[in-house]
Amino acid sequence: MRGDLLTAKALTFRYGDRDVLAGVDLRVGEGEVSVLLGPNGAGKSTLLKIFSGLLRPHVGEVTVLGRSPSSYGRREMAKILSVVGQDPPLDFPMSVEEYVMLGRFPHQGFFDAGTAEDLREVERALAMTELADLGGRGLHEISAGERQRATVARAIAQGARVMLLDEPTAYLDIYHRVAFYEIITRLKETCGVSALIASHDLSLCAEYGERIFLMSGGKVKASGTPEEVLTPGNVLAAFGVAVLCDRNPATGAVRVTPQRKA
Repeated sequence: MRGDLLTAKALTFRYGDRDVLAGVDLRVGEGEVSVLLGPNGAGKSTLLKIFSGLLRPHVGEVTVLGRSPSSYGRREMAKILSVVGQDPPLDFPMSVEEYVMLGRFPHQGFFDAGTAEDLREVERALAMTELADLGGRGLHEISAGERQRATVARAIAQGARVMLLDEPTAYLDIYHRVAFYEIITRLKETCGVSALIASHDLSLCAEYGERIFLMSGGKVKASGTPEEVLTPGNVLAAFGVAVLCDRNPATGAVRVTPQRKA
C-alpha cells in the first residue's frame, strides 16, 4: 500500500484579507503523478510553496513524510523535494551543464567538486530532457523553452523522492510538453519518483495524471482519477468553459474538448 508523502489538512492561507487557500485537504501518495489542475488564481502555486516550506499556512497543517516542512534542514529537505518554478533561469552566468550540476548540492560536501556519480546523474538528466548537445552552452544562449527544460534536468539530477512542478510546460512547444510528461512517467516507473504538478493543461493532465485535484477559488472542488474529476460539470464550474469529455480511442484516457459558443 502506498504511503503518503505529502498531506494538507484544513489548510488556509491568506494574503492580507484575501483567502488564497481555504480549507484545502489532499494527500499525495508514494509513486504517484498527481496534478493540481485549475485556472489562474486558483491557489495552486501557493500550495506548492507551502509544501516546499517557502510559506507557512495560517490555519491547518501540511506534512512532508509525516513532518512539518519547517522541521527539515535545507539539505535534508532537498533530498526529499525538488522544485521546478514557473520562470526559467536567465541571469545565472553559467553553462547548462553547470546549472544542472547545482541539483547535486544535497549530495556534496561544502567544498566538493563533482564526483563521478554526480557527473553521471547530470549526464542522465541532460539526456532525459534532450539537452545533451547543449550542455556547454550558456543559459543566456538558449531559448526560454530550453532553459525550462534545464530547470527540469536540474530537478532530475537532484534525485529527490518527490518533484513539485509549477506550470513546468508553460514555455514548451507541444512536442516538448508531451516529452515532459513522458519523462515524469518514466521517473515514476523506473525510480519511484512522485510528482505534484500545478497545471491548467486539461488534455495532457487527463492523459498522464493518475490523481487530479481540481482547484478553483482556493478550494479543492473535486479529487480522484481523471475519469472521476474531468466531467463537463466540474470543468465548467472551475474554468467557466463548456467542454465535451469522452475517451481517446488510441489510449483510452479521458479527452477534454472545448465547445464553441453558439
